[in-house]
Amino acid sequence: MNAAAANGWGRSAALRLSLLALSAGAVAGAASACSAAPVSVASDSVAAVRNAAADAAKIHSAKVATSVTMSVGAASRQFTGLGEFDFDRQIGAIVLQTPQSPTPLDEIITPSTLYLRLSGGDAKWKMVDATKLPDGDLISAGYTSPVFDFALLRGVNGDAVHYVGEETVRDTKVTHYAGTLDLTESANQAQNPIKDELLAASRSFSDKSVPFDAYLDSAGRVRRVVAHFAFPAEAPQKGDVQIAATTDLFDLDQPVTVATPAAPDLAVTAPSPSATHKRS
Repeated sequence: MNAAAANGWGRSAALRLSLLALSAGAVAGAASACSAAPVSVASDSVAAVRNAAADAAKIHSAKVATSVTMSVGAASRQFTGLGEFDFDRQIGAIVLQTPQSPTPLDEIITPSTLYLRLSGGDAKWKMVDATKLPDGDLISAGYTSPVFDFALLRGVNGDAVHYVGEETVRDTKVTHYAGTLDLTESANQAQNPIKDELLAASRSFSDKSVPFDAYLDSAGRVRRVVAHFAFPAEAPQKGDVQIAATTDLFDLDQPVTVATPAAPDLAVTAPSPSATHKRS
């Protein structure tokens, strides 16, 4: 039984947190270098968000901090993580924290495969087919990948985005926009394997229209995305499980090294040779 089921969350929440049965731990967010560049307000808020999603391909690497809060009834659970992503190689590493255990959980994320293990010691990596997770791995493992955040923003609804104000995210001045996006449209705009995973998410969640907040820096790059999802709670719970997912990007285009596990370090035989990806 995993932590979600043990706390009476029902099978739906248990499915999405099943990978955390391994146990999970903590690494908190870190401060980024200060940026004093002024930001500007776009005359077209929808275009600003869509352009940021398209221009995400110009971000080669970044440090990432993520937070996912799941609530059903009076119960609430939060999962936080810190990691780094090489967007050129579409591979990232995250260390997660949950309230259930002090032991960290390491994750390596690729577009189609998720690797997990308990941090420290001689723990083996468990390999999971991300495309077969119930929500396409959008929040199954307790985090939101920035790769998916970029893809989500491509589905922004044209008549439901507005300027909120100028704020600061990790010492960087940003322009804050808010609105809704359509999961099905996000999937239609994406390419495989992300397309299939977003389609799985669109089938899993209660509402295809997702409220979001996007924070863009002076260059129009995404620095923070907040999205709110919901999926049906199962008996004896009533209503929906509410999810608030936040992803921060900082230290953009700095050297990042992420490696997929070597075959001897896997709990099962790898389908392909291990590779180490490095951006410098």
